[in-house]
Amino acid sequence: MPVMDPGFRNAIAGLLASRGYDVVHAHDWSVSSAIGPARRAGVPVVLTQHDYSHVCATKRWMRGGDVCPGPGPIACIRCAASRHGPVVGPGVAVANAFARRARARHVNAFVPVSSVVAVSTRLPGRSPFTVIPNFIPDELPLDEPVPHPDGPIVFVGDLTRHKGIYVLLDAHRRLGGVPPLVLAGRTFESMPLDLSGQVELRGLLDHASVIDLMQTASVVVIPSIVPDCCPTVVLEAMAVGRPVVAAASGGIVDLVDDGVTGVLVAPGDAADLSVALSAVVQNREAAAAMGRAALERARLFTASVIVERIETLYQRLTSGLPPAP
Repeated sequence: MPVMDPGFRNAIAGLLASRGYDVVHAHDWSVSSAIGPARRAGVPVVLTQHDYSHVCATKRWMRGGDVCPGPGPIACIRCAASRHGPVVGPGVAVANAFARRARARHVNAFVPVSSVVAVSTRLPGRSPFTVIPNFIPDELPLDEPVPHPDGPIVFVGDLTRHKGIYVLLDAHRRLGGVPPLVLAGRTFESMPLDLSGQVELRGLLDHASVIDLMQTASVVVIPSIVPDCCPTVVLEAMAVGRPVVAAASGGIVDLVDDGVTGVLVAPGDAADLSVALSAVVQNREAAAAMGRAALERARLFTASVIVERIETLYQRLTSGLPPAP
């Protein structure tokens, strides 16, 4: 909920009173419980935005089955009601609208995980912010990944409409089922899948198994319709040296260098996705070059690199400086 939790607030206040902390760093709606104690302690507040909750009561920036065109009082109340229920939903939307004003006044630095999150939550020109993406472990980018040009197309994620699963299945049928498609992720009874014999469903895998699966792929596909804020699956695919074919949706556009580390396609367009997958699979030399470029780009998103950027932000704030753009 976008409101202060008394127990959480008191715990934060107790920590700030007992030790000399320099910064309070909160994530998403948890910042509501941190603002008050941080103000009393005289320390700056950092808010990492992993989603769109600063302006969106459902956090996903979707209205029904489509990307939200922008917030509005009535539209947001109706959307929240459809997501959280007719009783709770409107209350969440109204509470978030009031909490947003407090966040705008008292957060010293917003940290959206992608440029799309920054723009969608209306930070430019209004609030101090710096974009810092998600990260992967330092040891994940492989030194010498083995290409698998004959490997399957691999998808990892929830098998839902918003994640583009129906678009992907349509695109794969347009390819004639070659190469085979491997799906890893949660399935839902409300979203039945019509799978051909050239589609293998692995189900929900642990992280190590996901990485192993990606290493067998000729290409990793992320066909999201929902504007994913900063999907780690893209970074993981790049870290094992795989070209990525992905929807130009949400924070994906910050991660995939179109034509260099992979290919971006129009969200929801099965024909466009099919053409892109075919081009990558059939041109092995280009695919291998994309995989190598993806691996090098993945090194920009390792924990040590990203943590250094966060520490630089802390240093600026404790020195009385605004976040660097």
